[in-house]
Amino acid sequence: MKSNVIRYGAIVGVIISVYIALLYALGIEVFANWWYSIIMYPISIGLICYFTIQLRNKNEAEPFHFRQTFVVILTMLMLATLVSTLWNIVLFNVIDPELPKELSERILEETESTMAKWGAPEEVIKDTLKEMRDLPQQFKPVAQLLSWLKGGLFMAILSVVCASFVKRKTPANPFAAE
Repeated sequence: MKSNVIRYGAIVGVIISVYIALLYALGIEVFANWWYSIIMYPISIGLICYFTIQLRNKNEAEPFHFRQTFVVILTMLMLATLVSTLWNIVLFNVIDPELPKELSERILEETESTMAKWGAPEEVIKDTLKEMRDLPQQFKPVAQLLSWLKGGLFMAILSVVCASFVKRKTPANPFAAE
């Protein structure tokens, strides 16, 4: 089962990486649009849950109670996001080292226009943009790996929620005949 968990996590990571590559190929306007990034989250979570259910159904001898289901989901999520983080490191630092600067400028422009649309005071907008000026540094390899590690807490919470739905249901009365 361990090899399947690793394989499925890697598959989801490759799918995320291909999606990111497609966004990159479509241009900076698409790549910088946060709506396209958000779309990948439910797809990834859905795939992880689907693969976990496949593992649960294939391995009838395994209990797949909450704890085991949580570990399977968390392992697949961590592996999938590691694969996509490694792809991002290659994309931002090897393939297109200018992309972090371009993307950061685009994000700053989007932030400024959104805040202005919502009626934020000019001083608040300036302060927010000032705080975001180091955005290109977040695309460096160490910063991305640290972000992946910090994301582990979010993935653990997500794994708890998913595991509570995907775990194998135990009969209410274990002595009852089926």
